[in-house]
Amino acid sequence: MFLFLLLGFQGYSQSKTDSAVQKDKALNVFLDCNYCDMDYLRTELSLINYVRDRKESDVDIVSSSEQTGSGGNELTFVFIGRGKYNGQKDTLKTTITSFETEDGLRKKISQTLKLGLTRYIAKTPFASKLTISFAKDTSHTATDVNVSPALDKWKSWVFTTSVSGTINKQALTDQLQFNPVFQISKVTPDWKVNLNYSTYYQDFTFLISGETIRAILRTETFSGFYVKSLGEHFSVGIVPSFNTSTASNFKLQTKIGPGIEYSIFPYSESTHRQLRFLYLIYGVNNNYVDTTIYGKINQHIAAESFTLFTQFKQPWGSLTAQVTGEHYFYDPSKYEVNLQLALNLNLFEGFSVSINSYANIVHDQIYLPAAGPTSTDILLGLQTLASTYMFGTGIQLTYTFGSIYNNIVNPRFNLIFPED
Repeated sequence: MFLFLLLGFQGYSQSKTDSAVQKDKALNVFLDCNYCDMDYLRTELSLINYVRDRKESDVDIVSSSEQTGSGGNELTFVFIGRGKYNGQKDTLKTTITSFETEDGLRKKISQTLKLGLTRYIAKTPFASKLTISFAKDTSHTATDVNVSPALDKWKSWVFTTSVSGTINKQALTDQLQFNPVFQISKVTPDWKVNLNYSTYYQDFTFLISGETIRAILRTETFSGFYVKSLGEHFSVGIVPSFNTSTASNFKLQTKIGPGIEYSIFPYSESTHRQLRFLYLIYGVNNNYVDTTIYGKINQHIAAESFTLFTQFKQPWGSLTAQVTGEHYFYDPSKYEVNLQLALNLNLFEGFSVSINSYANIVHDQIYLPAAGPTSTDILLGLQTLASTYMFGTGIQLTYTFGSIYNNIVNPRFNLIFPED
C-alpha cells in the first residue's frame, strides 16, 4: 500500500508554569510569507515561538508562489536552519487549485509547515506533543508500480473569465468603469500557451459652473504567447498582440513576431531565483485614429526588444528587477528603455528597507496625434502626453524593537473596514 503522511500537532494549553519554564525552550521560527493567515497558524502550530526577526530564529522559512498552468499556484517553503540547526535545509511544495477556498488554502499551508518543522521540533522539549499518523491509499494495490497520469478531459486547457465595474456618483461628478477579461491558457512541461482579451471603459461626467463636461477612455487588448520548452535553460515562442486605445491614438495596432529566451538558472529553480534574457523581433502595423505628429495615419514597421528579468527571494530579502530596451529598425533614434525595480532588504535585526521604482527613457512616441491634448485630456489622463522620460520611486523604512515573540492571537477591536 502507498502511505501518505498526515501530521497532527496536539493542542497546546499554556499553563503559567508550562509557559514560563518551557515555552522559552520552544523552537523560534521566522515565517516570511505574505499570503499566510498568521492568526490561524498561531492557533494551529502552537508548539513554536513566532519571532519578528529572522536573526532571532532557529528556523527561517522563506516562502514563494508561482502560478500553475491551471490558474492555481505552487507554493514553495524553504526551511533554513540557524544556530544549532545551521546547515540543515529542506524544501517542501504544495499546489493550490484556482478554486481553492481560503480555508482550504490555510489548511494546506499549515500542513506543509508542520511537515517541514517536525525534524526541528523533535529536538525540543515539545517532541512528546507531536503525533504522526499514516493514512492508507487504497486506490492502488501493492502490485501497482507504474501509476498513470490523472485523466484530464480538458487536456490542460483552462478558461477564465471575469467582469468588474464601478459606479461612483456625487452631486457634481459621475464616474463609470467597466472591465471584462477573458483568458485561455495551457501549460505543460513542453508547451505554454496563453491568450488574453480585455476591455477597459471609463466614462467621466463633470458639472463645472453650470457646464457639463464628459470624457471617455476606451482600451481593448488581445495578447498572448505560444512557447516551446527546449530544456532547463532555453525556450522559443511566438508573441502576437492587437490593441486599440483612445489614449494612445490607436485605431488598431498589430504586433507579431518570434522570440527566444535563455535562463541562467534552471527553470525548475524559478521560485527562488531567476535570471532570464528574452529577445523578440516583430512586425508592427499601426492604424491611427488621428494623423500623427509625423503626418502618418498608418505605418508598417519592424522592431526588436531585449529584456533582462531577475528575481531572488532569500533570507536577506527579495529583489525583482526588469529592464527592457526596444527600438524601430527604420530609425534607431526611435527607442525606449524601461526599468522596474522592487527591493526589500533586511539590513539588521528589526530594520528593513523597501524600495519600489520605475524609470523610462522614451524616444518612440510616433503615435502622438498632431492636434495635441486638450486641457481635459491632460487633467483626466485621457491621452498619452509627450515626454522623453518617466520616473517614480517609493521607499519605506521599518524598525521594530522589543519582545521577539509574536505568538498571541487577539482579534479584539480589529476593524474589517477601518474608519478614515
